[in-house]
Amino acid sequence: MGAKLGSPVFYNRVKGEMEEAVTALGFPTLVIARPSLLDGDRAVLKQPARPAEKLGLSVMKLIRLMVPANLRAVSVSDVARSLVQAIKTRAPGTHILLSGELQRH
Repeated sequence: MGAKLGSPVFYNRVKGEMEEAVTALGFPTLVIARPSLLDGDRAVLKQPARPAEKLGLSVMKLIRLMVPANLRAVSVSDVARSLVQAIKTRAPGTHILLSGELQRH
């Protein structure tokens, strides 16, 4: 989420620049995912523990129905499933999948 060229927020600007660079590669069909907070097993990837993220995910699960879909945490398996489905079914062109579209409902 938040990818935007020229954003004053570094992280969002870098994501926007990355999306522009990948788009410039000229793939006939390109699907870009913009998930919100990712929910997955970071230990499998040998990433360090993120206690604050774990707490945030726990809170998100409790209030899930009160949070708009594009702001809800999304499982990494749902992101992967959505990307595979989109690349198989989308027409040529560049497609942006927002977090709400990446979630199983």
